[in-house]
Amino acid sequence: MTTETTGGTVVRTSVEVAAPPEHAFTVFTAGMDRWWERSHHLLSGELKQVGVDPHVGGRLWEENDAGEVCVWGTVLAWDPPRTFAFAWLIGPDWKVPPPDATGSRVTVTFTPTETGTRVDLVHDRLDAHGSGWEGVRDAVAGEGGWPAGLRLYAATV
Repeated sequence: MTTETTGGTVVRTSVEVAAPPEHAFTVFTAGMDRWWERSHHLLSGELKQVGVDPHVGGRLWEENDAGEVCVWGTVLAWDPPRTFAFAWLIGPDWKVPPPDATGSRVTVTFTPTETGTRVDLVHDRLDAHGSGWEGVRDAVAGEGGWPAGLRLYAATV
């Protein structure tokens, strides 16, 4: 696994999994609830479920144990099994984003290799979050951010 922060507003993380792109894509999207870090949630209480609506304009959402749901992302690209991209609407306050939140962008590509699939995650446009955006960058690039998420994902594939 590699993680790199470039240009200040871009975080890149990659991992290779021993599965074909179709399976890797499905686990990343439809299977997100199986690999998502359970402590990473915005609503109070316990995370019950996290999911992706599988189409452009769809939601990335979470539901807590009280049945409350919040939307924290919007699907920007849906091209199985090659590309999945979404707007990351969670800002520097790490609270439920308002409906008009400006988001950064996360693009995940799935490239076939001789032994499986290379999964490249690029989280860019982080400065779109305004004042304090550096804290978002540092968090998603840090050990508890995308590197941890991709390790959990790879273990699930």
